[in-house]
Amino acid sequence: MSSARNADASPLVSAGDIEGVFGPAVAKLIRIIANRAQDRNLRLYLVGGVVRDVLLGRGKPDLDFALEADAIAFSGAMARRYGGRLGSYQQFGAATWILDKRAADQLALPQEETPHRVDFVQARSEGYAYPTALPTVSPGQIEDDLRRRDFTINALALQLSPKRQYGRLIDVCGGLDDLRAGRIRALHDRSFVDDPTRIFRAIRFAVRLGFAAEERTGRWMRSALPLLARLSGARLRNELDLILCEELAGDMLLRLGGIGALEAIHPAFRISEQLPEILARAESAHPPWRTAASEAVALKWSLMLHSVGVGNALALCERLHLSNAVNASVVECVKLIADGGALNDPRARPSRLSRVLDKLPESAIHAAWLLSLEKPLARERLANYMLRWRYQGATITGKDLKAMGLPPGPIYRRILDQLHDAWIDGAIRNESEQSALLQSLLASDGK
Repeated sequence: MSSARNADASPLVSAGDIEGVFGPAVAKLIRIIANRAQDRNLRLYLVGGVVRDVLLGRGKPDLDFALEADAIAFSGAMARRYGGRLGSYQQFGAATWILDKRAADQLALPQEETPHRVDFVQARSEGYAYPTALPTVSPGQIEDDLRRRDFTINALALQLSPKRQYGRLIDVCGGLDDLRAGRIRALHDRSFVDDPTRIFRAIRFAVRLGFAAEERTGRWMRSALPLLARLSGARLRNELDLILCEELAGDMLLRLGGIGALEAIHPAFRISEQLPEILARAESAHPPWRTAASEAVALKWSLMLHSVGVGNALALCERLHLSNAVNASVVECVKLIADGGALNDPRARPSRLSRVLDKLPESAIHAAWLLSLEKPLARERLANYMLRWRYQGATITGKDLKAMGLPPGPIYRRILDQLHDAWIDGAIRNESEQSALLQSLLASDGK
């Protein structure tokens, strides 16, 4: 950060500081947006976490802008000029500009270095009708907007327009001092009462940044824990999804469990002390089969809830309104881990195991493979299923049996199942052996 100071004795942040943290593409995008606001003589600010990260010299470029003007109209003008899609939220005076390839080209930015989205909001003040309610908002000045935020380190703004005030740091809550002290401090004693999801964000920032909660903030946070039971499953799930995307997700979840936040959501919500290691393993240890990127969310939820038990898994999935795909992955993973005896039994035939695994989502199998580090036979069998067994089976079909003159009926299923099992168990290895077994089965069934 530059050592120059403006008339208000606030530290200046230069365009070079921004580029040094986020790179030239993001710095150029910010400059383009600032120029548009300067042309219209609008007061534009970078706000929140992006300012915090610039001051810390680290972080991802999650771009949030505030205007003391109509943010939806301004972002709409940007989208019309450069392309991309716009999502607006009239109730909050906010909009999201989605930058696609066309927008990146129009902005003359490399798409791979261009943020996927940019958020705009009209500076506002907020009130809460009751604890856990969504806020009621009204237009305000930038100082009002900063005072409505969660923590002092996020209540920072960097002015970008008008041009003469570019780089002015606005800190009305003491966030800069807290950044320097490594401190998470809520803005007031009702912060967690107004919005209990701030409990999750406090832990997320503390672990990610290596900060500690200020003493009063810790007390306010713990006193608000019972309010988590009143939040919708969707709001809770969203906060947990954000945590699961973090590099230190396991540590964050253990910290939440340690203060009682998880059990406040549901009494059965308890996680393994080894979760940090398990989630780290999911990033570094890749199974011998190809996995789909779309499974990542279901995989992490399955790993997080693998030890809660089948009944509790069902209850937690319902409480958190998990999607059908994630729900199925979690429940089947819990079942597989709880009743994994067959996977570790040398006498269990591959065909028997395959029939069980055929019904499971791939993410549940992936999770079970990761969780079976000290069970080599189970891991080998899960890999065999994913690489071979699920693709093996009889090449004879019901049409073939009908063409042979066999009357349709339950016999079809029995014969095809036995042929299928014989292939997987290695009892037959080629077409001629399959034909011989088929004749034997037909002769046996005809007696």
